[in-house]
Amino acid sequence: MIKQLPITLLLLLTLQITAQENRKFLYASVHDEVASVPNAHIINLNTQQGTFTNDNGEFRILTKPNDSLQVSFVGYETKIIKVETTHFGIEKHTIELKKIAIELDEVEVKKHYLTGSISLDIKQAPKDLIGDLVKDLVSDIKNMKVSDIMNMPDDELNSKKAPNMRKVIDPTAAFAGIGGSVSLGLDKYAQQKKRTRKAIKFKEGFPKMLLSEFGEHFFFVELKIPEDRYLHFLEYCNPLGIEKLYKDGNVLKLIEILRKESVSYLNIINDKE
Repeated sequence: MIKQLPITLLLLLTLQITAQENRKFLYASVHDEVASVPNAHIINLNTQQGTFTNDNGEFRILTKPNDSLQVSFVGYETKIIKVETTHFGIEKHTIELKKIAIELDEVEVKKHYLTGSISLDIKQAPKDLIGDLVKDLVSDIKNMKVSDIMNMPDDELNSKKAPNMRKVIDPTAAFAGIGGSVSLGLDKYAQQKKRTRKAIKFKEGFPKMLLSEFGEHFFFVELKIPEDRYLHFLEYCNPLGIEKLYKDGNVLKLIEILRKESVSYLNIINDKE
């Protein structure tokens, strides 16, 4: 005996089917300032259904007036479009994406006043100049003759415990520990550069890490994603934050998204083929 579905569930299904029937295809294309943007991801935030642009930047998606479309692609600013009745006319509509500009922090060059005394210059010199200062001083001392060192003023060579006793020292040994004791630090430019390299390295290695984590069987057998479409499928899911979920170790949520999106993704590519 077939169990009857609850009235509430039937009502929800009816409303969903009716709302979907009221939607029709919106045709548009995605471009930047120079050319079309292929493989850009478009998702209807009201229905959570998505698609992507073809090689000419063109796409179609089921929607209706007042729906919101999210258009995104790596390296571009994400754009939200509110659908209006004019979008369904004969005129072809173009959505323009702007590239994300990576700006580096300004580097301010300040004056410095060096006296030639090691003890004073190390205290007064900016941290980013101490390394060069020590390197120059060590180089100068290495080139000095022993006779020149012997003729230096007493206050430069005499120890504090025996001010009247002159001693000859190894100039390279005197500065051997300076480089290790001075903390040069990273300026803002270096930190930004390091963060950018780290982000790029993660993004490049993410597909390989994900495949190693879940295995080929999961993607190519269970989800039925074609092997040559693997990278494209990840790009399709990327706006849903799969990279952040992987970083945070939220594996269950990540798998849930991959399983759900694989269904709509396969429908899209099968429809195009």
